Amino acid sequence: MRGMPVLLPLRPTVRRRVRLRVLHIVASARLFALLATAAANLGPMRDLLENGHYNAAAQLEGPNLIERFPADPEAHFLYARATWLTGDLDTARKMLDRALMLSETSPPDYVHLNGLLRAEEGDVIGSLRSLENAFLRSRRFEHAMDWGMVAWRTGEFEVALTAYERASDTDEGARSPWPHLNRGRLLARIGRTDAATRAFETAIEVFEASDPGGARPPSPAYVEAFYQLGRLREAAGDLVQAEQDYKAARSIDPNYTPAIQALDDLTRRLE
Repeated sequence: MRGMPVLLPLRPTVRRRVRLRVLHIVASARLFALLATAAANLGPMRDLLENGHYNAAAQLEGPNLIERFPADPEAHFLYARATWLTGDLDTARKMLDRALMLSETSPPDYVHLNGLLRAEEGDVIGSLRSLENAFLRSRRFEHAMDWGMVAWRTGEFEVALTAYERASDTDEGARSPWPHLNRGRLLARIGRTDAATRAFETAIEVFEASDPGGARPPSPAYVEAFYQLGRLREAAGDLVQAEQDYKAARSIDPNYTPAIQALDDLTRRLE
């Protein structure tokens, strides 16, 4: 019939391409379904970790996930995190390496855990590089704090100070006294007392600016900041102000033993 298109048979090469394309689409759909199923089943593992049930996560849920989803990087990562938290570093390393191999992007959480494991394995340079990289990619408060913790523990004090400063620049860090308290502790340790004093004062200011009040107890960092200020001022001979700082710490937390003892000792000196 005039005007009807003529359907020509596909050439063999074209048929092969079409068949391969269909197979690729089917395989992609199956993979997506498997990943969706895995993601839905990772919830209980995450709940265990978030609620501190590390042994159950490491001994029960983790192996079960790996058996059910052997190709899912997130399952391996969560198992690695659980075993890291329970001190099984060998299994944590094995599972994390598998997660990194399976993952196309190496998410910041994977890089962060790799940095913590490297620190335990004695690779200080590699550890700090990984922890810094994780923070630069995530900009997360806890990543910066762990970077600072490992740097301090390994004697890289300037790196630690930088990490805590970066932590204070995050959204969560802007409301937390902990980065400033840690900076003050470290600055006091290395003899930079003026900078340490400013850091402790900032910790107090940040807490007071962000504290909503109410019945919840104050942050331990708030209490300690007053105590640490008292120590610095007592060492500098400013005993009157030191006494006020110790009293402030004790009034916030009447059971804070360091301030109680320091105030008793100082009172005897002033008598």
